[in-house]
Amino acid sequence: MSTILPLFWDLSSANKRHRIDASAKLIGALEHFQARFTPKSDISEPASEEDDDGEAQASKDDGLDALNATDVSYSIRRLVRGLASPRESSRLGFAVALTELLSRIDTITCSQIVSLILDSSKTHGSMTGQEERDALFARLFGLTAVIQSGLLVRNTPLSTSASSAPAASSLAGYREVITELVALGEKKSWLRESAWWTIGLAIDALDESEVSWKDEAFESTLETLFVDNKLWTPEKIALTLKLQKYRPARDWNVLMSPTFKHPHVLSTGNYSALSRILKVRPPV
Repeated sequence: MSTILPLFWDLSSANKRHRIDASAKLIGALEHFQARFTPKSDISEPASEEDDDGEAQASKDDGLDALNATDVSYSIRRLVRGLASPRESSRLGFAVALTELLSRIDTITCSQIVSLILDSSKTHGSMTGQEERDALFARLFGLTAVIQSGLLVRNTPLSTSASSAPAASSLAGYREVITELVALGEKKSWLRESAWWTIGLAIDALDESEVSWKDEAFESTLETLFVDNKLWTPEKIALTLKLQKYRPARDWNVLMSPTFKHPHVLSTGNYSALSRILKVRPPV
């Protein structure tokens, strides 16, 4: 553990090169530890761990210890917690390292890491404004890391000898990510653009994937964005263009009405509605 602890400090460096070097060294060390790790059939209760601030951090019942080396489990938890750090450049460094780590290990599911991210980024009434912002950005960066790492739609089972090994991703995990991103955008208007941009990343990843539940995931996305959410915003217009490209045969008339007269969002008959949503003057 002592060999990787100093690297977490460098992940918060204001120097971009230092952050990247620390991330590369950390991931390399963790891959080495994981390669030497043998999962045990009898997993005992996890012991508490200490971070470099000397604070005892009890391992959560998140299932990470079953298939991961101690340093890997510790690092995943610490990287997720670090996303809420108020220190300069810390969020960037921790997000990059988390994304890279999730892209390389095959011993964690999408649902596991999403649950960890949501638990560590909860907000409550006693928080200061800055603490709440840090927690919300931590959730956004964490979910983005899950998507950009490929874990959201990874079409392989966990690396384990068990014949009934769960798949790394699932329809339920995908739905949870989309739902949480929509909720994040609704919670704070200044987060909406970033949250919906991240939804766009998830949709792109889904379209390029080969998961067996792709069609169900697209239908779930349409239901969440259009049926459950009636508000039209510039961000929703952007995602509509993307989704109409990926699913042109869908009955868009049902999803677009009554706000739009025509199913294709860029039809000339929709210009008046578009101008109101985008807050620009209609074409002369």
